[in-house]
Amino acid sequence: INWGQINDPKDFEKPCTLAVRALDALLDYQEYPIPAAEISTMNRRPLGVGIINLAYFLAKRGLTYGSPESLLVIDEYAEAWSYYLIKASADLALEQGVIPGVMETKYGHGITPNQTYKKDLDELIPHVERQDWVGLREQLKTHGIRNSTLMALMPAETSAQIANATNGMEPPRAYVSVKQSKDGVLKQVIPGIHKLKAKYELLWDQQSPEGYLKIMAVLQKYIDQGISVNTSYNPIYFEDEKIPMSTMLQHLLMFYKLGGKQLYY
Repeated sequence: INWGQINDPKDFEKPCTLAVRALDALLDYQEYPIPAAEISTMNRRPLGVGIINLAYFLAKRGLTYGSPESLLVIDEYAEAWSYYLIKASADLALEQGVIPGVMETKYGHGITPNQTYKKDLDELIPHVERQDWVGLREQLKTHGIRNSTLMALMPAETSAQIANATNGMEPPRAYVSVKQSKDGVLKQVIPGIHKLKAKYELLWDQQSPEGYLKIMAVLQKYIDQGISVNTSYNPIYFEDEKIPMSTMLQHLLMFYKLGGKQLYY
């Protein structure tokens, strides 16, 4: 879902509904190489809807990855994004039937991701439920869900190129990126460069990944699969250009405390 095109949390309803319905239909449309793959897919019908253009989403609001205000805004929008994805699958279950493995999921028991998050996160942002979670949980408990998983945050390199968006949740590495693939070389410019160039926070200008890790922890609260989070350090901000192990461990422990599942690259 392109967050750069979202101006109000309610704007998520249409793209989230379309994404769930289209991807769910694709599970029936495609062919499977072996019976076991088809059986496991039909039992769980897993989907993985991600995010692109988060950097642009922040820049056009005058927010940075390290500002406390960005956490509050992302919390509100991530809640709506998660709610409308789950609601779309719950409504689809009423229309086309639940998955056989529905009771193997927390959704089947009426439990949503924002009930199982690490409560230490409340020290960072207050727990608020702005959507009709009570009604949705009752619907899940009574009528089940169509898909065992719905969200997955990935780098989304190709999707971002097609939409001229910034990669997934990542800060851009440069204002103009040169990307190479089997289809050739493509130069990509950050969205809104003429008006927003000064508002963007470039990855290697960040002196610490702490703000980024806190944003990932907020997003994890609403996501039913673990996010593989990248941690980036620029050696020029450290003495002798060596990053202390104590600094990396501090960030690892902070991320775990706030509910992060795993660190990746």
